[in-house]
Amino acid sequence: MIFRTPGYYGKFRCIADKCTDNCCIGWEIDIDSETMDYYSSVGGSFGGRLKNSIKDGSFVLTEGERCPFLNSRNLCDIYTELGEAHLCQICTDHPRFYEWFGNVKEGGLGLCCEAAAKLILSEDMTLTETVIPDEDCDECDSGLYELLLSARDAIIKHLQNDSFPEAVCTMLDFGEELQFRIDNGDLTLPAWERTTQVETPDIQAIMEFYASLEPIDENWRPYMERCMAGEGRYCPEYEVYLRRIAVYSIFRFFMKGVFDGEILSRVKLAAVSAWMVGHLVLCEGRGADIAETAKNYSKEVEYSEKNLDALADAFYDEECFSTPRIMGMFADM
Repeated sequence: MIFRTPGYYGKFRCIADKCTDNCCIGWEIDIDSETMDYYSSVGGSFGGRLKNSIKDGSFVLTEGERCPFLNSRNLCDIYTELGEAHLCQICTDHPRFYEWFGNVKEGGLGLCCEAAAKLILSEDMTLTETVIPDEDCDECDSGLYELLLSARDAIIKHLQNDSFPEAVCTMLDFGEELQFRIDNGDLTLPAWERTTQVETPDIQAIMEFYASLEPIDENWRPYMERCMAGEGRYCPEYEVYLRRIAVYSIFRFFMKGVFDGEILSRVKLAAVSAWMVGHLVLCEGRGADIAETAKNYSKEVEYSEKNLDALADAFYDEECFSTPRIMGMFADM
């Protein structure tokens, strides 16, 4: 089967104890069944430690929500005692993500990891393909797959090469028309053109909505409240990074539409996410680290199914997320 990834995918290396936002702290860590079987077979004192540190298929977090095998040097005792091959699947994969479309597997890096975020923001995305052994996966609608693949290629091309604000606005029109066609059984690609008039955005409503999302980090809501009091002003030097965030989001989420026919909310997610990261970093003040801001945003939004679902609904139900008003968010760029 084909394995399709961004060009930077193979460059990722975990920075382990040098990480300032360790993924072994503050996250529930589920153990896959194959690894659980192996852990149950481990003997000796370390085997006993394993058995005493697992409950209901997950590691029992210690004080400060630390993985029980994260030692005082912020290194993994399972890695050093049993080897990398015996980490559970989620620890092996993170921050990588995967999606399967028949005979195609796609993989990428999640923005919620600081090392991955720096990679994602460091270069424009180019996609590479290699051939790997076949893996078990469900078939998908080949006609819809080919349509969305062509649509995604077109979106990424325009985001990377056109005027960024204009490309985002046209992407939203493109998404509206493509969703209409899919809903009506028309699997043809729309033209890339602007049709919608821009409306004044409701920044306060957008910020309040994001502040209402279920927090993963306890600092999220206080942080959003501080940013509500600030004023973001567009800075051209950030544009290259916002482009890459939008492209990352389109690559990560757009093709999921093959399975549910939903693409407009994912187009809006790409636009709003790019704008939100730019707005938040400017509210923090000049000199703020945009990779750090993007990582924190991703952690709260992309790694909570509840928050992603809330946003998907809001993109249709909340006036502040209408297509004309999202376009208005980019009007001053």
